[in-house]
Amino acid sequence: MGVLFMHNCVLCGGTIPAEDGGKAMLCAACAAEVREKYRCAEPVRVPGVDGAAAALSYAGKVKYAMQRFKFHHKQHYADWFAAQALPLLAERLEDWQPDLVTYMPIGFVHLHRRGYNQAELLARPIAAAFGLPCQATLRKRPFTPTQSAQKDFAARQKNAARALLPLDGADVRGKSVVFVDDIITTGASAAAAAKLLREMGAARVYLLAPAKTPKKGTV
Repeated sequence: MGVLFMHNCVLCGGTIPAEDGGKAMLCAACAAEVREKYRCAEPVRVPGVDGAAAALSYAGKVKYAMQRFKFHHKQHYADWFAAQALPLLAERLEDWQPDLVTYMPIGFVHLHRRGYNQAELLARPIAAAFGLPCQATLRKRPFTPTQSAQKDFAARQKNAARALLPLDGADVRGKSVVFVDDIITTGASAAAAAKLLREMGAARVYLLAPAKTPKKGTV
């Protein structure tokens, strides 16, 4: 059979001819580049979490693809980014023994403008792959500045500490929670989320993300 339809590579935007209903989201060159260059090999340590893992280095093509996903209505990129994180959770299921998956909330203004929460789009297929419930547990405090606008680690920590509130009706008491975010940068936001989830009664909190900002000189 000939080519049935064509679509574009998540990373480079190049056209991928898809034969016989193929669903590849990367071209061959970018797939090789991910294996050789973009896998996150750094240990992920975030204060207050019981374990953390990230799939990719937030650099180069991965960084630009994540920005398109977040800011340019490429919601379908969530499938590819979530797929990168799935093996990490699979490797840790016995250790983490998760009861539910939750995710970083975004503010009302950003949600209204964007139309979706990228962390939720990542969390739902991850939860579904393991038969776990995916629930919102936190909400953003109104009028909190964005983390990306903070100038240094201390400012990010201070901003993150006041940015989140419990979501009414959320119940994490005694549960092992996998918290999904899109990118781990300093870890300040995830640390604040983990602290709040513990205050809400979570027994354990784990962090999972498709990407992590690498240390300088590692990519």
